Amino acid sequence: MLTAEQVRLRAPSAEQRELAASAAGMFFRPDRDERVDAGPEGDFDRGRWTELAGTGLLGAAVPEGAGGLGLSVPDLVVLTEQAGRALLPGPVVETSWIAAPALAALGQEWAPALAATLHGDRVAAAVDATLRGPDLDVASYVVVPADGSDLLCAADRLGATLRVSTQDRLERSFRIARGPDGGGSAAQPLPLTDGLRVLDRGRLGAAAYLVGVAGGLLEQSISYARLREQFGRPIGAFQAVRHRLADSYVELEFARSAVWGAACDVAEGDPAAPVAITCASVAARRAFAEADRHCLQTHGGIGFTWEHPLHVWLKRGATFAARYGLRRDLETELGERLLARTGQQPRGRPPRPHI
Repeated sequence: MLTAEQVRLRAPSAEQRELAASAAGMFFRPDRDERVDAGPEGDFDRGRWTELAGTGLLGAAVPEGAGGLGLSVPDLVVLTEQAGRALLPGPVVETSWIAAPALAALGQEWAPALAATLHGDRVAAAVDATLRGPDLDVASYVVVPADGSDLLCAADRLGATLRVSTQDRLERSFRIARGPDGGGSAAQPLPLTDGLRVLDRGRLGAAAYLVGVAGGLLEQSISYARLREQFGRPIGAFQAVRHRLADSYVELEFARSAVWGAACDVAEGDPAAPVAITCASVAARRAFAEADRHCLQTHGGIGFTWEHPLHVWLKRGATFAARYGLRRDLETELGERLLARTGQQPRGRPPRPHI
């Protein structure tokens, strides 16, 4: 039986719950119409990006002395989940989780670039292992994962940026044709941030965003199930509907706990944090897949139409479910990491769980 010391119980504080409520109020736009609010062929909305920078989200993880908010990784998870619930477009995760902390870690020499990024005057983005990322055509700096050391690159030294077709109305997706081709300031090696590589930070941020998308989907479906009537009763009264939504809720809460636990591991400097991040990424993708399937079925025929905004949520979630690793690849990686870690544990002492 596990002792109290072997189990770590974690929950957001009252301040973090207030932070989530404040973020939801800032990110939500009452005049937004998800069906037409953005399009894959549209231009980058600098006005909206500057407005988003004014909320402090882009510099949430940057120390106060460098012009940011100085929030912890769990705090940033709270903000990013609300960003996903509000379907914020643009390189939100790439800037707040990767590029801005990377610029801050490089010291005073990069302070002007950091200040311009936090104010929304410049765009700093990042790509995953496939060299794909959002809004690369307007970025001044791009963080690129590499084998030896992750690199911060001047965007104009990365060659052509190729537009990638997507059905996500809120995504302007690009792929760089090749990696960095120069030394010096054109390709600056990056130190670890919170002990993590670029892909791990991106995975945790994307998982938090995806949990927000799944939560928004579930909320919409619950509201619809209460209002839509069939045979003289709300459809939510039928077990075939409510049990599916309950299953989605269970998967969502499991994913939210996994993301929160991984964020706490990062904040505490736990060496197992990369494993926890991979687990959180898998859980978030599972939660979204469950919400995708059941919420679409709950809405019935109207959910399949372009007149209803549900398809915008589903496509936005699909974008983040593929970013920083597909589910099957992450599951394989998680299994390999857990097996390797188990082999390092003394016999009779399993890895300590956290909730």
